[in-house]
Amino acid sequence: MRLPGSTTNLGPGFDTLGLALAVYTTVTFELVHDSAQQALITLAGPLAQNLSNSEENLIYKVFLDYFAASASLESADIVKRLRITIETDIPLARGLGSSSTAILAALWAAQAFSSSAPPDRDQILAAAARLEGHPDNVAACLMGGFIVSGYSKRGHQALTSRLDWPDKWHTLVVVPGYELSTAEARRVLPRRVEMSQAVNNIQRTALLVAAVVKGDDDILKEALSDQLHEPYRIHLVPELAALRRDLATMPILGCVLSGAGSSSLIVVHEKHKAEIKTYLSDWAQKRQLIPQILDLTVDKNGLVATCE
Repeated sequence: MRLPGSTTNLGPGFDTLGLALAVYTTVTFELVHDSAQQALITLAGPLAQNLSNSEENLIYKVFLDYFAASASLESADIVKRLRITIETDIPLARGLGSSSTAILAALWAAQAFSSSAPPDRDQILAAAARLEGHPDNVAACLMGGFIVSGYSKRGHQALTSRLDWPDKWHTLVVVPGYELSTAEARRVLPRRVEMSQAVNNIQRTALLVAAVVKGDDDILKEALSDQLHEPYRIHLVPELAALRRDLATMPILGCVLSGAGSSSLIVVHEKHKAEIKTYLSDWAQKRQLIPQILDLTVDKNGLVATCE
């Protein structure tokens, strides 16, 4: 199956907004006949080499946990014979949804192997959101496009609404050479915020959704601003402040932290993309640690699974 990466928050939409990006993890699940002759996990491609190829691999752990409640011989046989091949283009621990692809891949495969019915997307989304702690990344990865998400009043159901991201808005991602875990990025957040900060983010999130619906450049430029999490995380990602300073006079629509970081996301109108991409390439070469510049379209398909 193929699963897209994602960026979340987009500034003010903390734990609420997600956008699927055309950078992918591909995972193949196979039940072998001779389990002694094949490695448990095969890692394909350079980025995948940073993953574990043991039972500590997140995909394997989530898959195993799914079957843990069952003591049937069939479940035990599936786990014993399971072999996984992983290939990914998503930089790890950079705020681009790599863990969401792993969790969704495992849950989708576990349902597929345990039932003759097609995997249930609602059930998978609910389970993935519980594991991630919030639905924004997993919903974008599963569904594709721009996702507004939250929980039902009783907190038991992940609620999502998918909107079409305007084709004219392109996304450029600056990926630094260092990782930043979500746990570390959350530790720096305050337990309380000022009412004015909360109101600012409510307004900006509403404006951002309206901008997407209308394709309004001017509203989007005003909307991509946050006071709840970026001010507290910016010291962890020095590139973000530098980019905002150096792009201040450039024709961009906004520059925000991608998820919890460490990547930064620049949104730009298609007519200015070539100019900004060239500028960012030159900008990157002047940094002490040269970041990677990704030119990514928005994925519209979400998780795509095939069976052979």
